[in-house]
Amino acid sequence: MATTTISQAELGRVSADAYETKGYRISLGYNNTAGLTAESTTAAWDAVKLSGNGYADVTGTIATGSYNTTTQRYEMPQLEATFTASGGSLTYDTVYVVIDSYTQVHSISVESPAITLADGSSVLYRITLAADD
Repeated sequence: MATTTISQAELGRVSADAYETKGYRISLGYNNTAGLTAESTTAAWDAVKLSGNGYADVTGTIATGSYNTTTQRYEMPQLEATFTASGGSLTYDTVYVVIDSYTQVHSISVESPAITLADGSSVLYRITLAADD
């Protein structure tokens, strides 16, 4: 049986096409009874997105990545998202990432149990986008 290895250059090309210079949005949702998954649409996730009490999505542009010889994958610079409750608490159970205006979410991270961020409190999420074989 043959073993196939994808070149570092190809992983870089794929990552550049998929991520580099594209906009991103990191959002918090409360999926308590909605039954959403990573296969659910961006519109479905946006329907359970938080609002009020200081909530704001985190947006930006994805920078150029590089091949990491330790992890043997092509990685984009880490995305950081800080969320702060202001004027009341924020309760959520999912962090989700949207790339550009795609109709499908890139990924979700589920908190179990749900998190309640008290008024005046903040939370930081660090998200790595990567491609490997």
